Amino acid sequence: WLPHSRSAALAVGPTGTDLTTDGGRTWRTVDTGSFDTVDCTADLGCWAAGEKGRVARLEF
Repeated sequence: WLPHSRSAALAVGPTGTDLTTDGGRTWRTVDTGSFDTVDCTADLGCWAAGEKGRVARLEF
């Protein structure tokens, strides 16, 4: 869950990153790259890391 919202969350995995803003009722793909982990901060940014050293900052 994103720290600034009670209804927004990110899900990451081998097929990409998806975002929900309605508590999980609907999801949209925001990235198609593979990530293994994600952590979000209070400044509305999320850092994701994946295979082969892939790192990204996702901002919403």
